[in-house]
Amino acid sequence: MLMAVEGSYALMVQPDDILISPREVDEHFGTMACFHSRYALGDSHNYMDKDDFLREMYLDTVGHDEAGLKRYEHMVNIVSSRFRHGPKTEERAVDDAMLKVISEKYITLPLYLMDHSGLAMQTTSFNDPWDSGQVGWIYVSKEDALKEFCGQKMTGALRKKAEDLMRSEVAAYDSYLRGECYGFELYKNGELMDSCWGFTGDLDDACKDMAEYIPEGCKDMVTHLEEQSHPATIIKTLLKHAKIQVDQAAKAFEHAPRQQVIGDVR
Repeated sequence: MLMAVEGSYALMVQPDDILISPREVDEHFGTMACFHSRYALGDSHNYMDKDDFLREMYLDTVGHDEAGLKRYEHMVNIVSSRFRHGPKTEERAVDDAMLKVISEKYITLPLYLMDHSGLAMQTTSFNDPWDSGQVGWIYVSKEDALKEFCGQKMTGALRKKAEDLMRSEVAAYDSYLRGECYGFELYKNGELMDSCWGFTGDLDDACKDMAEYIPEGCKDMVTHLEEQSHPATIIKTLLKHAKIQVDQAAKAFEHAPRQQVIGDVR
């Protein structure tokens, strides 16, 4: 736990124990389709596996009709006949061929998962063949990208904006998987006056975001946070502030003018 004290205020920052996936609480631009035997990752979907996903995306691009099915089957047969050096090589070649066609309608980025002493996700390879690998894709239709950025046609600059936005969503999800989620409590004279939770990402960046929610006059306290490893220290600080408030109230009462009330004695 981190703590900063300034005058009558005490700011505490600590991990958020109630982690909720940003894919569930935030509106998102891209859709994350993931496939893993042990973890439920990304957004919910009804695809059986990555092959089913790519096939449906391919048909969605060329047409969900007889002509589309024939084109799909012809493509698989042609590509498979060219790669006979092993099932993995052939499978990857078919995937790449489908993704090339899918790119006519969609913008896609691969999703890689690191599973070693915790989970992590990014859109580029971790270069670790033992504990990491591709688990899916994040994608958006070009039509939705044009609407998001008020574009008339797909350009390289607009495509980059779409990819950058999807990468930022993956980064937020990565923070969730890593458990990088924090919240703050602001006390005044030992009493809780404000709190907010759900700040994700690197701790320094999360603290900067917290400053936007902390009342004026206390914002700079996020730059003076120090690690507090002993709960007793925190409790003593809050009790000290509470005692100061009580002492101040007692002094105010002691020096308050007494009202003279004279009445008839009967």
